[in-house]
Amino acid sequence: MKKLFEKKRSITFIIVFAVELLSSFAAMLFRNHQFSLFSLTDSLGLVSLIFLTAGLIIFVIQGGFFDGIVYSFRRFARSVRKKQLGDVDAEAPMAEYKIRDGSRWPVTWPLLFVSLILFILSLLLSLFL
Repeated sequence: MKKLFEKKRSITFIIVFAVELLSSFAAMLFRNHQFSLFSLTDSLGLVSLIFLTAGLIIFVIQGGFFDGIVYSFRRFARSVRKKQLGDVDAEAPMAEYKIRDGSRWPVTWPLLFVSLILFILSLLLSLFL
C-alpha cells in the first residue's frame, strides 16, 4: 500500500512539473512569439508564482484557517437574532465548528514544492543573465 502511495505521489509531482513547464512555454510563446532564455526565465517566474499562489490558497482553505472565523460570525449572528427576540445567552453549538483531520488533497504539496523550486530556479537564472 505504501509503494502505491509513493508511486501516486511521484506521478503527481511529475504531472504538476510538466503542466507548469508547458504553461511557461505557452506563456513565453504567446507573449514574445520567439524563444530566448530571458523570455523563458520571465515566463517561468510568472507562471510559477501563479501556481504557487494557487497552491497556498488551497493550503490555507484546506487547513481550516477560516473555520474559526465562520464559527464566530455564526455565533454573533445568532446572539443578535436572539436578543432581538428577547432571549438571552445565545450559544452556538460546537457541532457547527468543523474539526478537520489535517489531510490535504494529493496535489497540494506537489503544487507548492514544484512551484517554489521553479520560482527559485527562475530567480537564479535571472541573476546570471
